[in-house]
Amino acid sequence: MAYYLRFLRLRHASTQVEVGKILGCTNSQVSKYESAQKQLDGRQCAALDEAWDTGGLFTILLGYAKLGTDVNWPVRLGRYQRNAVEHYIFSNYMIPMPFQTEDYARGVLRAGYDAGFLDDVDATLGGRMELQAAMLEGNPQIWAVLDQGALREMGSVGVMAAQRDHLIEMGASPNVSLRILPLSAAPHIGVDGPFHCFTLPDRRLAAFSGNALGVGRVIDDQPEASSAVLRFHRIAARAWSEDQTREHIAQLGEVDDGLA
Repeated sequence: MAYYLRFLRLRHASTQVEVGKILGCTNSQVSKYESAQKQLDGRQCAALDEAWDTGGLFTILLGYAKLGTDVNWPVRLGRYQRNAVEHYIFSNYMIPMPFQTEDYARGVLRAGYDAGFLDDVDATLGGRMELQAAMLEGNPQIWAVLDQGALREMGSVGVMAAQRDHLIEMGASPNVSLRILPLSAAPHIGVDGPFHCFTLPDRRLAAFSGNALGVGRVIDDQPEASSAVLRFHRIAARAWSEDQTREHIAQLGEVDDGLA
């Protein structure tokens, strides 16, 4: 899409400013589309197809793009994680960023190292902690729903106790809403995997789905990203309240104290 956007712009003797008027964006955004730093969404593809009478070329290319793997997804995801003013996070198998303690994250990464998925635990851990700090900078609004199974033991009693204390502390922040989706809510529309939605400073939406074996998909298409946010809200509607969540996490800690 990036190639054909530039190719057809030049073929039509159009400037990036003129293309920006078709797309409803600035010329700097057009430059990012042409360099594949960002992906056109469905509305923009339809506008180009109509303006340049392409026979639906851009809409077709967008369909194929959604089926393939974007090699630039880690860079795009990192940018959205750092810049978002609102986060909507659903996790069904582990405590997600930006809620991980260093020891909890180390244990998760160690498992990845033992399986041969990463080479340096300490370097990767340092990057993860730096990213978490960047995600929290500026106190963005964070709405998170964790499947009850995400609280399962992923480390020693001490590691999990500190992680639960950290969850309670973060959940008490005025910009953070943390809720648990009970096991009794299954089946629900989150059983097929975690996802993360973003509201960016210009109020555009984005989303990220899946990271199995290092493969993920970043969604820039506005209708599709909006659908992902709606998916989050539907899951959240079945979750416990913030107070019930804090009480449940605290009770887990009391069980650990009894075992210790």
